[in-house]
Amino acid sequence: MSPSYDAVVVGAGPAGAAAALMLARNNLKVGLFERGPSPGTKNMFGGTIYRLPTAELIPAFWERAPLERPVVSEELWFLDDTSAVKLGFTSLKFGRPPYNKFTVLRPEFDRWFAQEAVAAGAALHTATLVRDILWRREGLTGRRAAGVVLEDGTAVEANAVVLAEGVAAFLAQKAGLRRPIRPDQLTLYAREVLALPAEKIEERFELEPGEGANLGFVGYPAGGIIGKGGIWTNRDSLAVVVGGYLNQLKDAGYSPYQLLTRFKSHPLVRRLLAGAEPLEYQAHVIPKGGFSAIPQLSTAGLLVAGDAAVMVSGRRGSDLALLTGQYAGETVVQAHAKQDFSAGILSAYDRRIKSSFFLADIKAARNTHVYYQQHSDADLLITKALNDALSEFFRMDLRTHQEKLQRIMIKLKSMQAPGKTLRDLWAGLNNWGVF
Repeated sequence: MSPSYDAVVVGAGPAGAAAALMLARNNLKVGLFERGPSPGTKNMFGGTIYRLPTAELIPAFWERAPLERPVVSEELWFLDDTSAVKLGFTSLKFGRPPYNKFTVLRPEFDRWFAQEAVAAGAALHTATLVRDILWRREGLTGRRAAGVVLEDGTAVEANAVVLAEGVAAFLAQKAGLRRPIRPDQLTLYAREVLALPAEKIEERFELEPGEGANLGFVGYPAGGIIGKGGIWTNRDSLAVVVGGYLNQLKDAGYSPYQLLTRFKSHPLVRRLLAGAEPLEYQAHVIPKGGFSAIPQLSTAGLLVAGDAAVMVSGRRGSDLALLTGQYAGETVVQAHAKQDFSAGILSAYDRRIKSSFFLADIKAARNTHVYYQQHSDADLLITKALNDALSEFFRMDLRTHQEKLQRIMIKLKSMQAPGKTLRDLWAGLNNWGVF
């Protein structure tokens, strides 16, 4: 007899774990399938999780989750070859309950999150690859997802399937819900974790014991293409990340490792990393195609969540994965109550996504992706303009203040038309989700 569940979830990242947790809490028999040896082993981000979206699903999760540091300080550096313009904000309130966000290590956090679903009743299957959707014919021409097929050929039956399989989304493509994603709709990032004693981190980043900081960087890190770098403070390590659009990396002849090495050797970055010892290196692809790349989100018996659904908005990815997984789980719970898993019933998930705050943000920034494919030097030019202007402003010389301002304006106009600079800046404001 084939194994069967009320619902099957493919992928045990934030989207999959959230869906499985919601389903199990509502007494559905749910199978959570993860191709890695444990949840989180194939996932990478800087990275941070946000308190509010996570707490909606798991109240006061910070009391038991494997968190690194609550983030109290955030900075954005416009990094040039030998200088940086810094924007930042620090709030000590963010270091106390209920907090704002936390740095985490994905393997530890994802394992814990998946175990929350297991504790609620979900069955977790690791090192298990789902190779296909099990379809059932309905009517003369229709079909409904009725489970999944594992790599060994085992058919696992279910009334509904939630695909939270990540950016590649092979199953969503096979189901006809998503087109293959293009290189210009993907960003590729390299990440290195460096060991550094907690007291060194706190001294170097001006933190009290246990507090965290995130630093984002644009300009220099991506070497003239659209991309960014970042440094996240963990309990006793630093996570260093850098990358950019996949097609632009290829055209420029960069590898992620080259960008990472170059970024770490910058004189202002090097002093932040001094004495830190490498622990691990990873690379990861992120869907950044924007609004036009979002696939069909549901069909009869099937829903798509997280990166597979291209739910990324600026800096926000893992929390949107969690939210879409939660929404998918809630939709299946409602369908189960009606014993109706038709496309019409599951389209409630689409409506929930379309009315969300994050889809409004993704839609508002829909032209940014096109702009950056046309102007891959935009971040570099903005960074150079800011650094040149402030270098001139802070240089103590023998000119009047008015002469100095006039010289700054002449220099800025010589770089490019003022209108283009403003457009670059507007595109940046829609894209610099660097933390």
